[in-house]
Amino acid sequence: MNVLITGGAGFIGANFVHQTLVRHPDAKVTVLDKLTYAGNKGALADLGERV
Repeated sequence: MNVLITGGAGFIGANFVHQTLVRHPDAKVTVLDKLTYAGNKGALADLGERV
């Protein structure tokens, strides 16, 4: 399954990315985020190459 998550570096989006990968470990997740004041790349750092 391929999943595109917009706003995935924000608080809600990052949690959604984590939960998506927990529930669907075989999913290929792509995150699209503008990385403005609310975006934080560190929120996804622990996922490595999975996103």
